Amino acid sequence: MGRIVRLMVVAIALVAFGLATMAVAAEYYVVKDAAGKALSVTDKKPADAKMVVKGPFKTKKDAENAVQQAAGSASKAQSPKKMPVKPPDEGC
Repeated sequence: MGRIVRLMVVAIALVAFGLATMAVAAEYYVVKDAAGKALSVTDKKPADAKMVVKGPFKTKKDAENAVQQAAGSASKAQSPKKMPVKPPDEGC
């Protein structure tokens, strides 16, 4: 009877360890679509490494924040650029 209980405890511990390992190993990636315009979050690494914009992230929330930052930087990149100021001919 004691041996059966030990085997059950070991089996339950292995199953719990396996489930915990799978939960910890989750990774999220920020990828772009085929047209290269839209960004999305996925939990599987794409086969084409050129599609990955950023990653891996440990949580989905971190990946979503990266999408928002990338979208924000894209809108800044489209704004008109300021011309550099010409330094004075004389002075300091």
